[in-house]
Amino acid sequence: MASSKSKTITKNSISLYIRMLVLMLIGLYTSRVVLDVLGVEDFGIYNLVAGIILMSNFLSNALTLSTNRFLAFNIGRKDLQELHTTFIMSVNIHILLTLTILLIAEAIGIWFINTQLDIAPNRLTAANIVYQASLVAFAIQIMGTPYNSDIIVHERMDIYAYISIFFGITKLIIALLLPYIQTDRLIVYGLLMIIPSLIYTIANILYATRYFQESKYKLFWSNEMFIKMATYAGFSSFGNFATAVVGQGQNILLNIFFGPSLNAARALSVQVSNAVTGFINSIYTAVNPQIIKSYAQKDNSYFEQLISYSTLAGYYMLFLMSIPLLFETQYLLEFWLKVVPPHTVIFIQLIIVNNLIYNFATPSWMALQATGQIARIHLVTGSINLMNLLVTYLLWKLFTFEPYSIFVVNIVLSAAILIATLIIQNEQLGLSLKSYTRNILWPVIYSSALCLILPLLIVYFMNDGFWRFIVITFCSSIWSIIIIYFCGINSNFRRQILSLLHRS
Repeated sequence: MASSKSKTITKNSISLYIRMLVLMLIGLYTSRVVLDVLGVEDFGIYNLVAGIILMSNFLSNALTLSTNRFLAFNIGRKDLQELHTTFIMSVNIHILLTLTILLIAEAIGIWFINTQLDIAPNRLTAANIVYQASLVAFAIQIMGTPYNSDIIVHERMDIYAYISIFFGITKLIIALLLPYIQTDRLIVYGLLMIIPSLIYTIANILYATRYFQESKYKLFWSNEMFIKMATYAGFSSFGNFATAVVGQGQNILLNIFFGPSLNAARALSVQVSNAVTGFINSIYTAVNPQIIKSYAQKDNSYFEQLISYSTLAGYYMLFLMSIPLLFETQYLLEFWLKVVPPHTVIFIQLIIVNNLIYNFATPSWMALQATGQIARIHLVTGSINLMNLLVTYLLWKLFTFEPYSIFVVNIVLSAAILIATLIIQNEQLGLSLKSYTRNILWPVIYSSALCLILPLLIVYFMNDGFWRFIVITFCSSIWSIIIIYFCGINSNFRRQILSLLHRS
């Protein structure tokens, strides 16, 4: 049974890897085109204004977590009636959420853009139109979230991948059309970005309603289910609120202290970060339904194994992809972009280091979310996360720290979040902190240190350029895989890998 589940996870991970690879290539090229056509200032304005709406993601993400958890839990328990009730109520709650966000965004967002941001007066009209268009696109995507969740919890990752890739291709087509636009390109780009959201949502709704019986919507309301889902979403919304506020708050602080060009640098840095972590999230997306279902079925052995193996697999995959990015950031940016905004190199390098620490805790978060005991983890980690803006503001207001210091603060706080997560996991799940340190944390630390020896030597002895990038990418990957296989994982994990390779 475990073998069949592992095969399902592997198959789904491959589908999601392909999805992320295609989306990464599309996204990186799309950004290059958009940056070149709009220019650094308009590109920064678009990401700044659209990002204000994305602050509402903390509500949407919290509700998505709630939807995924309750759908997967009921599938694990094979409770079809409760599954149908959960889905209908998730649609109802998403409708309420959409209306709430629209009201708040119209009341506060317009005032903030026009009075608080550093945007040139001649670009304010464009910024306001982009804001409204981004709001419409965001609302459309929220409405389709329950259907997307249903596809994921049923582990139809190939369909999820196809729809996402088509979504990315639509964005690329819009970017390629921009050079032929003769009017204000920022306004046109903002308006056209409604189209991908519309297509993405319709595709999810059509597939889910055709293949999953529970996704057939009808007028229905359950106070009991509303309270359950809203309570779960309410607690998780604090953690997601902190993440959204910190993400956009960093954008706003950079804009206030250093101007729109730093927003462009951060936008590009975050895109590179999202492209890389997207691969790792492929593993986590494939594993998460299994974690929830195994907990619902009280399969404790498989539940703990999933946490351990997904933590190691996720970290090592992220580490392998991060090595060439860390050591060859300047070369890759010059190859990718025609114009590299100031500070982009150091921003990317620090974000990558932060990701290695921050994403390490993800499987533990998924395990805690599966139990439904999420209040403490979100309150503690969210509070730590929110300290980022206060500390950064004080550093820039009272002292003369460089712009990149905002990401140094990120790294320190991510380490604190990891420690807090491991302590809570130990107390709520009974997973030994000592065992976790011995079997996961310590092997990761010393194997990572060994892996860095070769790329450091290559950088020291070779001049930068194409050939050094090739040597670091391939030689370091081979060297790191060998180190990880023999030093970074235990014998049981090695047997699992060999078994999966043999069956494939």
